[in-house]
Amino acid sequence: QILQATYREVALCRRNGILINTFMLARDRSLVEFVKKVSAICRGKAYFTNTMTLGQFILMDFMRRKTRRVS
Repeated sequence: QILQATYREVALCRRNGILINTFMLARDRSLVEFVKKVSAICRGKAYFTNTMTLGQFILMDFMRRKTRRVS
């Protein structure tokens, strides 16, 4: 229920022109999937990295539908 309510709010943000971009340090699979879904709904960007490789990250751009590694 909480996830569905969150996804509805994200969709409302998108309809109101609010862009959500996320920078994520965690590696937990369920959190990664959550961030991917939020970014897809709002067509935002998700940046994934971890504490060992802060200078490198994976950028998922849901507006342009592209994923790339940035170093």
